[in-house]
Amino acid sequence: MVRLLFLLHRYLGIAVGLVVTLWCLSGFVMMYVQYPELTRADRVAWLEPLDLRECCLLPNHFGNIAVDRFAVEMLTGRPVLRAFAGPRQYVMDMAGGQIVGGLDETAARSIATSAARTFGLAGQPVLRGRIERDQWTVYASYHPHRPLYHFAMDNAPGTEFYVSSTAGEIVQTTTSHVRFWNWLGAVVHWLYPTVLRQHTAVWLQVVIWLTIVSLFLTVIGAYVGIRQFRFRLRRRRSPYRGWGLWHHYAGLVFGLFTLTWLVSGLFSVNPWGALEGRSFGNEAERLGGLRLGFADVREAVRSLGGTVVPGGTVRLEGFAAGGELGYVATDAKGQRQRLDPDAFRAAPLPESYFERAFATLRPDAAVRDAGWIGTGDAYYYTHHEARSFPVYRIRYEDGERLYLDRVSGQLVYAVDRERRWLRWVFHALHRGDLHAVVRARPLWDLMMWLLLLGVTAGTVTGTWMGARRIVRWSANRTRHPFNATPEIDADRSVAG
Repeated sequence: MVRLLFLLHRYLGIAVGLVVTLWCLSGFVMMYVQYPELTRADRVAWLEPLDLRECCLLPNHFGNIAVDRFAVEMLTGRPVLRAFAGPRQYVMDMAGGQIVGGLDETAARSIATSAARTFGLAGQPVLRGRIERDQWTVYASYHPHRPLYHFAMDNAPGTEFYVSSTAGEIVQTTTSHVRFWNWLGAVVHWLYPTVLRQHTAVWLQVVIWLTIVSLFLTVIGAYVGIRQFRFRLRRRRSPYRGWGLWHHYAGLVFGLFTLTWLVSGLFSVNPWGALEGRSFGNEAERLGGLRLGFADVREAVRSLGGTVVPGGTVRLEGFAAGGELGYVATDAKGQRQRLDPDAFRAAPLPESYFERAFATLRPDAAVRDAGWIGTGDAYYYTHHEARSFPVYRIRYEDGERLYLDRVSGQLVYAVDRERRWLRWVFHALHRGDLHAVVRARPLWDLMMWLLLLGVTAGTVTGTWMGARRIVRWSANRTRHPFNATPEIDADRSVAG
């Protein structure tokens, strides 16, 4: 049985050792360069100042669908309404009252040109194609926007834009710097080649089972390493030399961290819905206190004609809050302010709104405490993801936490039992987000570099020995073509 474990560790290492090594090496890159994603600030930065003088007509024949929220902004010089119903977005020209269908190349080029000018890029965008997907638009969240217009700047090599053909907005931007490092980082770490990632179910199973096999390899390696660590007459605690010695000691010291990263990485993809948590959709609906239909949105928007919004506003968002329609104006720098729905002047939410919120959100739950926090706590903090502060936090006796946005009053984050587990199993163990003190840089960088170097040393040495064994076996088979069994040589002593 012991002999079998040694052989399993050896040949599993040959089979998946390179994958684990690449996971470790790509982890260094991901500490500093994340997968490209268009943030909320990026989305508003390219918009034109809102002009409601030619406003506001909407189609009467459109069905009275339920609307989660809506936004008014400019598109190629004309005001448009974006109505969001679940994952779907409906775009309507508010100057002519028509539904905006598929955008043609001319309109897409105009949007890309406006974005380039906003970002201070010289030259003109050149259409590279009308695509369904590529390496940087492989997420399912891009499905409603396909096909995409793919533009590259002629005088700014490396900068590329992706324009939605259905919604008429920039949905992704990349640079040569980001793409280069992501080929060495996220694409490798997440096993994200387009040919695999576009098939989400297949990709997920590949990641899960590769991780499980790697876990099995690591557990066996830990047993083998501990078993071989013993006192000898010559005071050698390891029977190995050279690469084997480095592999043995790296595994003994950093094997637990290897195991920890593999386990936490497995839970990051939420295998079989293990830590999925609930949606908190009912709580958000109760907080809004009003179900918006398209007829309600149409009546509200018609009253915007000629409205003078605060200077610099590029987007006006509408949503239900506390049983009435609320508006938030956003400028090109991402600064937001709530507006009075009648006078359209700045009108922050009263404190009473937040004081009543805990009873509205969960009427039958006991509240532990509620109040404003200006910095992060154990679950809502800025590190890998940007968070807005101050935020109103409600903590319930059953451990759930809800966080309300200061400007809009909407539910922006929620924590239940499964998300608490995910916080510690993934964010703490995999990303090193243990505590605010540890997250502070450069302490976090030093900790992660030390651990990653140790784990990488164990995987690299093991992968190198596996590759060397394959070469020896191949050379032996070439010399002795009728002998298909690789020679055991000095490694036979490994099993004692």
